[in-house]
Amino acid sequence: MSDVFETRCTVSYKPPQDNGGAPVTAYVVEYRIPGWIRVNDTPVTDAPLTVQHLTPSTEYEFRVAAVNEAGMSDFSQVLSKIMTVGKPGIPDLPEVVSVTGTSVCLQWKAPTTNIKAPITQYIVVFRTLDKAENITVKGDTISYTIRKKLQAHTKYRFAVMAVNKKGKGPLSDMTEEVTTFSGTLNIYHPAA
Repeated sequence: MSDVFETRCTVSYKPPQDNGGAPVTAYVVEYRIPGWIRVNDTPVTDAPLTVQHLTPSTEYEFRVAAVNEAGMSDFSQVLSKIMTVGKPGIPDLPEVVSVTGTSVCLQWKAPTTNIKAPITQYIVVFRTLDKAENITVKGDTISYTIRKKLQAHTKYRFAVMAVNKKGKGPLSDMTEEVTTFSGTLNIYHPAA
């Protein structure tokens, strides 16, 4: 199995060791989710075979049967089990851990959707009444402190989205408004 994507994958197979006395002319491929479904209506001669129209973030098992002039063989044992790749789900609502002057510390929980492709970064969105900006946080970290980007005495709301090799997931809900201030003597900790 190779090239597993959101809605397609490539299934590889080899001719059987025993061809029953006649050359193999084609193959029949099936996948299971949960029952067996034939991929091709007529036997195919191509190997490997690209299977299209799969469902993202879904587990599939594949098997193959060989065809020659005598007919079709029994199906192989399961060749492989794969999970199609999907975009990340929605992270939980970020929590404002603290506000120190114009620095805001956020944390959140990663999406719980099984997507196979690991999260490579998060995008933290911060929004005022009339403007939205964002910061890219590399890796799969689930906390970030925004520094030197926010203005003092300004109300902000925050949200996050997860990103993997398939793209950006949906944006989380926005936090309640938090007001920054000048200096660092006053430290705001939201009520628990």
